[in-house]
Amino acid sequence: MKLNYQLTNSDFLEYQLYTSSKSESHKKRRRNNRFIGPIVIILYGLYTIKKDENYAGIIISGILAILWFLFYPKYSKSRYERHFKKHVEENYINRINKPVEIDFDENSVNAKDFTSESKIIGTELKELIETKDHFFIKLTTDLSSDCTETLD
Repeated sequence: MKLNYQLTNSDFLEYQLYTSSKSESHKKRRRNNRFIGPIVIILYGLYTIKKDENYAGIIISGILAILWFLFYPKYSKSRYERHFKKHVEENYINRINKPVEIDFDENSVNAKDFTSESKIIGTELKELIETKDHFFIKLTTDLSSDCTETLD
């Protein structure tokens, strides 16, 4: 089977976001930030009580901590999207909208783009990951090939 396609900014962005969503270090950082933010806010509220006997400060801190905990995932998602969008624009500019050809045969995958050709032996393929609109090829070395295509 032979596929011909062109990768766009959104394809590279989708790949980066998918990889980030599976990264244990990114998951850990998001989880820690979700909990550390409210803790710091509550500690500040407790400090204001001790310093000024200002009980409104702890109430406001409590509300802010709850809001942080509830809305941090949405904020984090948009922050990661902005970061990776900038990353793609800076690092993949020469690969965007260039023709790519992938040929799958029984024993290997042959990839050809405007700069190179590569042959990947079938035993080196670890998994084929399919998302709603893309698919990614993961190698046994845990590298992923950005062989994304919008599925119709």
